[in-house]
Amino acid sequence: MKIIEDKEFAKEVLDKIAKREFYERTGTHSSDLIYCLNKQALRKLQPREATPEEILIFSLGWASQRWLTGSFEPDTELEVDGIKVTPDFFSGDAPWELKASYQSSTKPIEESPHQLRQIMAQCYVTGTTTAKLTHLELMGDWGWVYPKGSTPEEKKANKLASKRPTLSAWTLEFTQEELDKLWAWMKERKEIYEGILETSVLVPKAIALGSGMTWECNYCGYKEDCANRMA
Repeated sequence: MKIIEDKEFAKEVLDKIAKREFYERTGTHSSDLIYCLNKQALRKLQPREATPEEILIFSLGWASQRWLTGSFEPDTELEVDGIKVTPDFFSGDAPWELKASYQSSTKPIEESPHQLRQIMAQCYVTGTTTAKLTHLELMGDWGWVYPKGSTPEEKKANKLASKRPTLSAWTLEFTQEELDKLWAWMKERKEIYEGILETSVLVPKAIALGSGMTWECNYCGYKEDCANRMA
């Protein structure tokens, strides 16, 4: 038997995924406004190739969405007030957002404001106040990696009891007032975002980042570029 690591074949597979699924998005999308305005603008002002890790993470989400919905049809793109919104799928009339995630199944949804804003935007443009959300939690509750317990026996038992992956599902119900307030915020962000694209001048972090989103800077591929432009 002869086993040879084939890095060229791995690269070929990743390149095919990138060419098929990664494309330049036109106009202003809701995700441009929910996430850091500076980062989203730099993606257009200074485009770069996706890393292998980014391609594979995207692939997990893409593949699990198709598998769970049973549909390979393109996502539906809607536009209101010059903002494009793309629901993953629909459960009846309700937008259905599907996430493949490494976060723990025990993490409250309220601690993911970006997901709530994304879903609320989908509700606003589809004229509904109800949505579905599913999480395919690849690591479950992480208990098999970091088991809880005060004794080795308890930790071993909890580790064996921990399951992964897991699937969680929620029905989210909003008031129209909540949706209107979110959409007004989105329109304000749209003006700032498009101003950055027009002038190539970034805005302070306090403006660029939505509330509860300071963690974005820790995982941003444009962190150095942003710091240099802001210096």
